[in-house]
Amino acid sequence: MELSAKQIKQYEKKGIQDLVKLATKHFNTYIRKRDDQGGYFTCISCGETKGLSQMNAGHFFSAGHCAALRFNEDNVHGQCVPCNMHLHGNLIRYREGLVKKIGEDKVKLLESLSRTVHRWDRIGLIYTIEFYKAKPTR
Repeated sequence: MELSAKQIKQYEKKGIQDLVKLATKHFNTYIRKRDDQGGYFTCISCGETKGLSQMNAGHFFSAGHCAALRFNEDNVHGQCVPCNMHLHGNLIRYREGLVKKIGEDKVKLLESLSRTVHRWDRIGLIYTIEFYKAKPTR
């Protein structure tokens, strides 16, 4: 996907932090739609099926500590509020669910990528916003 001048111009007054927030909004919306199973979802950590009102877009590697994986679809899955917020990600069970869902090799790749440093730039963030605004879920 290529960005048009019009797409870039519409974000010219937004700072990096505003662009990160907007990209996060569109990315998380995509994840919630991707993991929607007809009004329900299965939590990646506890494996329970719950209503969509209980779904967060839960990151295996924290978005705040690992910018390189913030918008990585393999790193983010439907996770229930208790696992994500009250159990701080329920990471041991999350990893088990992740291995079942994407496989050990991809989990090891995420673990490797988690050690990389990443700084966002305007064009990269604008691209992420526009990409996830347009990306179909099925």
